[in-house]
Amino acid sequence: MNNISLIGRLAIDPKISIINVKGVDKTIAKYTLAVERMGSNDVDFILCSVLDKGAEWVKNNVKKGSRIGVIGSLKINTYEKYGMKINSAEILVREQYFA
Repeated sequence: MNNISLIGRLAIDPKISIINVKGVDKTIAKYTLAVERMGSNDVDFILCSVLDKGAEWVKNNVKKGSRIGVIGSLKINTYEKYGMKINSAEILVREQYFA
C-alpha cells in the first residue's frame, strides 16, 4: 500500500498550470510543503501535485505560509542529468485540508 499523510506549511506560493492528459486539459497545482521532522528542528521540503478540483482549491485558498494537511501517494521520479541518475520524490495528493 502506498499511502502518505503530511502536515506542513507551503514554502512558496503554489504554481497553477494547465496540462494536457490524453487529449483532455487538466488544471494542476504544484507546491512545496515544509514538514517538520518529529522530535527535531529539521524540516523536509516535499513537492506536492494535485489535479482538477484539488488544484482549484489550492488556487483559491492557500498561499505561502498556509498550514495544510495532505493525504496521497508517494511517487519517485528518475531522470538523468550530466550522466548521473537522479531520483526525486513527489506526493500525488488525493485529499488536502486546512490544518
